[in-house]
Amino acid sequence: MNTGPFEVWKEDVEPALISKMEEFHQFGYTSVKKEDIWALAMKKLQKQEVSLRIHALVQAVMHLSIRDYMNDVTIASYKESASLYSSETALGELLEDIETGSSSDRHLT
Repeated sequence: MNTGPFEVWKEDVEPALISKMEEFHQFGYTSVKKEDIWALAMKKLQKQEVSLRIHALVQAVMHLSIRDYMNDVTIASYKESASLYSSETALGELLEDIETGSSSDRHLT
């Protein structure tokens, strides 16, 4: 689904975005911004067949959970780290570091 039509209502649903942002902040996720919530709502709407009505957009924003946000952040992190090691050269260097033990001074604590 194309989420372009929802862009017109971004200003109209700003109170919902602010409310959801403040909710996340109350739970300790203070780095969450309105833009993050908007982007996540757009991703969710792309996966669903919803009517192009403002109440569908508000519902998508208000039903976002911290779990949804953390899943999105985790997936983005995995994709970023995978892209760093996507080339054979980078992977080879990583394996070489592991085999030679040059990375043995790093601890996973």
